[in-house]
Amino acid sequence: MKNIRNSLCLLMLSPFTNANTIDEVIVITANRIAISELESAYSTEVIYDDQMFKQGFRTTVDAIGSLSGVVLQKTAHGQGSPYIRGFTGFRNLFLIDGIRLNNSTFREGPNQYWNTIDPQSISRFEVVKGSTSVAYGSDAIGGTVNAITRLQTIEDTNSDQAARLFYRGSTAEQSNQIRASYDAIVSDRSVLSIGVTGKKFGDLIAGENTGEQPNTGYDEYNIDAKWLKIFKNDWKFSAAYFKTKQNDVPRTHKTIYSKSFAGTQEGKELKRDLNQLHELSYLKLATTQLGQFADSANFTLSYQKQQESRERLRTKDRYDSQGITVKTLGINSHFYKFFDQHDLIYGIEYYHDDVDSFSSNNPIQGPVADDSSYQWFGFYLQDKYAFNKQSSLDIGARWNYMSVDANKISDPLTGNMTQLNKNWQNLIGNIRYNYQITPKQHSAYFGISQGFRAPNLSDLTRFDSARSNEFETPSLNLDSEHYVSFDTGLKYRTERFDYDLALYYTNIKDQIQRVPTGRQNEEGEFEITKMNLGDGYAYGGEFDLRYQIYPQVNITASVAYIEGKIDTFPTSEQVLTQEYMSRLMPTNARISVQYTPESNNWWLNTEVVAFAKADKLSTRDKSDKQRIPPNGTPSFIVWNLSSGYAVSEQLLLSLQLNNILDENYRVHGSGQNEAGVNLVGSISYSF
Repeated sequence: MKNIRNSLCLLMLSPFTNANTIDEVIVITANRIAISELESAYSTEVIYDDQMFKQGFRTTVDAIGSLSGVVLQKTAHGQGSPYIRGFTGFRNLFLIDGIRLNNSTFREGPNQYWNTIDPQSISRFEVVKGSTSVAYGSDAIGGTVNAITRLQTIEDTNSDQAARLFYRGSTAEQSNQIRASYDAIVSDRSVLSIGVTGKKFGDLIAGENTGEQPNTGYDEYNIDAKWLKIFKNDWKFSAAYFKTKQNDVPRTHKTIYSKSFAGTQEGKELKRDLNQLHELSYLKLATTQLGQFADSANFTLSYQKQQESRERLRTKDRYDSQGITVKTLGINSHFYKFFDQHDLIYGIEYYHDDVDSFSSNNPIQGPVADDSSYQWFGFYLQDKYAFNKQSSLDIGARWNYMSVDANKISDPLTGNMTQLNKNWQNLIGNIRYNYQITPKQHSAYFGISQGFRAPNLSDLTRFDSARSNEFETPSLNLDSEHYVSFDTGLKYRTERFDYDLALYYTNIKDQIQRVPTGRQNEEGEFEITKMNLGDGYAYGGEFDLRYQIYPQVNITASVAYIEGKIDTFPTSEQVLTQEYMSRLMPTNARISVQYTPESNNWWLNTEVVAFAKADKLSTRDKSDKQRIPPNGTPSFIVWNLSSGYAVSEQLLLSLQLNNILDENYRVHGSGQNEAGVNLVGSISYSF
């Protein structure tokens, strides 16, 4: 543990050290410090870049959706949203090098924003399941994902100059991706990295009788650049830029190009396409020279621009467009201090959104209030106290202040312009205990964590289509949601056998729920609004194991289960009723067997993925007739085969044959079917 603490100063400078050089997995995100996975009182998983290459993941959300306890809903081929422990959309938090991707316009339910992160620019994903609101504030309810980008230390570049070409192609996706990147050591204390990725996705071919799903393809390109500089006095400076642009991403299930699956209704619109832009720039300064108040510190200044627009053609003479532009300034200061067996972590965070929106059908506002701003300020303090070498106690608290200033809102009753100026404060805490039954081998943990989510601009002012045949109107009197999560688990690590068992229960209070008003708009869509009436619960468990049968043969398996209900008004009569949580994940399991020879230069893996029938439906699930079949989403079993070969240290090949039996299936809540028989090939060449 002392060695890990000694490395904390460096880890405050960079989000992680190279896990390949350490026997035990070191995680940062859960506790905001470098800590052994077995000493962390959280359920955590890590997805490394070599795993993403081996498994041929198409997008960031595909990679995260491969974890136990996570189900990946896809409204469209270019829009994926993970459900983590029953929550999705703005109730999960996404970070990029510790910077919030979430902004005040994220809408309820599945959304497309996580899909704007290029997995080729990521070194690893750290996933924390369960509430981390004390560490990260609003939205961190179901889970938190930290995308840790490449080039975090000078040691990440192994030669003076290194170029890399990457290609991924797929048959059922009818897709091609190509990336070129270049790393250069400018000096012994300075490194530069740049990369460009281009992607073209054709129409997705589903299994069996569904076949090609027209109008599902889209184009995308990505740019990333980073410069790293170490000064002689141990100050570290980094500057980074990331950009993603997606063009004409169709929301096919709403259009005439959709295909019925197990009784779903086909869409009626002629066109509904989304354009998406995400840009992130940041400057980071870190040091180990602050004196008695902190052993190390990290200061970050970030600027993000997220822009989305929608074009819709309902009939040949009925066209409309709308869009949102969000510019986010972030200022973060994080500090670490060790004294008398205490690991003290504290910091201040500030984010400010400037929001503009438009709609061709509404002169006052677009999907959210126009000419608006949203401020987010938080202070947190966490203490990890080590009783001895085996047990530790985490105690933390956070105070958050959120405010909204919206100048142009369309009143749903009068149609006149109105305004909103409101703020919320939240004080929360957690207490978590970890005990190493056998040091560096077997540990148990238990935790109680409070969580919260303040209403954002989307909750308060959305004036836009929601689910099938629904239209959402502003709700100006909302308060924060509150959660208390209880979770416990066991972790076991040996050379031949690993397992993770996690059990959780989340109490939900005042969750903001979409409810019908009983009115219809001129398009025949049913009007809905929002209220703080969702009291309920979610509980479940996840189990993962790895067993090395022989030195060359490994078996991995996982199973996940969740149950959850929440109060809502299913009809405009406003009779409070407890129903299943929307799009509740069905029980699912995975098992795989991998063979790797002694030479370690090739591998072969076979995998089976099984999902039970998803028939625990809420009233709104049943009304979502374009995405969810009348009797629930059918069960499915998918068989995958993958292999890879290292021709040399520079040339790597990977090949996957997915859905070998050509299963025609859909993940619960999605607007399209998944790929049928799909051959995916990837090539990585460094020189």
